[in-house]
Amino acid sequence: MPKTEVIHCWDCEAELTDHDVAYHIGDGEYICEDCRYDYYTYCSDCGRLVYDDDTVRVNNCRLVCENCADDYYSCDHCGELYARHNLAVNGFEMTLCIRCYNDFYFSCAGCNEVYNINDGEYIHGEYYCDYCASEYRSSILSYSYKPIPFFYGGDAGYGIELEIDDGDDIQAAARDIIEAGDDHIYLKEDGSLSYVGIEIVTHPATLDYHVNYFPWADICDAALYHGYHSHDTDTCGLHIHASRPLFGSNETEQDLTIAKIMLLVDRWYETYIVKFARRDLSKMRRWADKPNAAICQDDDELDAIIKSKSSARGNRYKAVNLCNLDTVEFRFFRGTLRRDTIIASIQWVDTIIKYCRNTPLKDLWSANWYEIFCDTGHKELTDYLKRRGLYERKDVI
Repeated sequence: MPKTEVIHCWDCEAELTDHDVAYHIGDGEYICEDCRYDYYTYCSDCGRLVYDDDTVRVNNCRLVCENCADDYYSCDHCGELYARHNLAVNGFEMTLCIRCYNDFYFSCAGCNEVYNINDGEYIHGEYYCDYCASEYRSSILSYSYKPIPFFYGGDAGYGIELEIDDGDDIQAAARDIIEAGDDHIYLKEDGSLSYVGIEIVTHPATLDYHVNYFPWADICDAALYHGYHSHDTDTCGLHIHASRPLFGSNETEQDLTIAKIMLLVDRWYETYIVKFARRDLSKMRRWADKPNAAICQDDDELDAIIKSKSSARGNRYKAVNLCNLDTVEFRFFRGTLRRDTIIASIQWVDTIIKYCRNTPLKDLWSANWYEIFCDTGHKELTDYLKRRGLYERKDVI
């Protein structure tokens, strides 16, 4: 402070002598020490002393002068000022601090625009705005959804549940898969899959229709295009539902054919079935366990029916699931996005149903895998059996 000039405190107007402590507040003005502690604080940005009433709180904790406050942004939700690095959104239409964005807003997983959480819808692990949610809901339905089935090619057939997972864009994939499958399929959520997983469900169709008309190649290509997997995951399966009329003309015939199939699946579970299904035995037991019908060679047809029903009661996690009213589910196949493998699996089910329906119970004990599956005339099944090393086995099990 100059010694020859008389300085007065800008606030209380007291004369400041050489012995007094004076604080420069800009524009050639000073204040005394008493006024400094009663009324003034330092701006956290420029370092100038500022009158308390002229300070502005920023970032919830710092005080700056009004000039420096012009460099801060006002949050549209809480109204507080924040530096740019403390903002979650700083666009043309909206400015939001990080705390308000995390507590009250979201970025739509579809269009990436920011919305209030009250205007969003949480679907399959993501938040969507109303517009994007409507598109998503139209593509992927809830797990409990069950439409009236439409049969392709005949009055009885095979309905497929194919699980896919680990894709890049669930919404885009769903739209393309629906377009590829047209009216043949619908898509569902499945709790056993990740948040991007999809279950592709078909309306029932005859074997001939699946082979010659069903758009399986287009469906698989659409899923693959979006990075989806099925075989090379730990979550995905291929389940085949067979209409009960395929097993017989009345309930007793149907139940007997099912019992015969369980007998053969029990016999071949650890050897042929696991290998055909492309599954690890321990994982397969978790999701598609051995029927364990315990049908004996001395059992008559009624005994076999009773045992098969008893073994399947109340447990859908069986290789042959009887918990559905109108279908029998073969649920042990591993997932796949190869059209020919899907077809081969359906052909396998069709073959064992026809064989067991037309073969007496007592003759099943001498039946072997090769006799049943290796001369079917089905190209896809034959090629698949050869690839899996299941075509040349002629030994009786």
